[in-house]
Amino acid sequence: MSIDIEASGPFPGLFSLVSIGAVPVLRKKNVWEVDDDQTYYIELKPLEDAGELPAATNIHGLTHEYLVEHGREPGPAMREFAKYFNSLTRRYKKVVPAAWPASFDSPFIGWYMQYFLGQNPLGWSAFDIPSYGMGLFRCGRPALRNQMKKAGIEAGKNPNPHNALADAVEQGQTLAQLLNLAQSLKAQRKE
Repeated sequence: MSIDIEASGPFPGLFSLVSIGAVPVLRKKNVWEVDDDQTYYIELKPLEDAGELPAATNIHGLTHEYLVEHGREPGPAMREFAKYFNSLTRRYKKVVPAAWPASFDSPFIGWYMQYFLGQNPLGWSAFDIPSYGMGLFRCGRPALRNQMKKAGIEAGKNPNPHNALADAVEQGQTLAQLLNLAQSLKAQRKE
């Protein structure tokens, strides 16, 4: 499952999680793809006394005032997200949160789940999409996008960058392409 979040700053608790987007990445008939029929998106009210960096707001465009008026309370929002995640785990064998980078998105999800639900139904595993790509191409982070481009892996067309759902879909498409390439390379080695 590809997850993306937007936040009011770099650290959970000190700053607010403002939105979550998620989409399953599934293997159907031996091909990895994003399941656009099962997307998830929610905007959250800010935490009381949490910081807000203007640079973060400029990136995602969700102002404090907008979120106070339109966002969901964090507790019910996290219960709803957990319900979405659990519905996927009932349907599929294993659901692992994946993000680009997981080091930013996963701590926010984990902190909010633990704080508001007392547990994290997503677990403490996270699949870091760029790390997978670096391993696949045997390159460092600076060369990754160029290596992906050479292999024909292009980021999806994202009409709304820094919208958590649009970013989750785009990252999911990238992950699906990486998984399909890895599958193809594995098949070639067997020949």
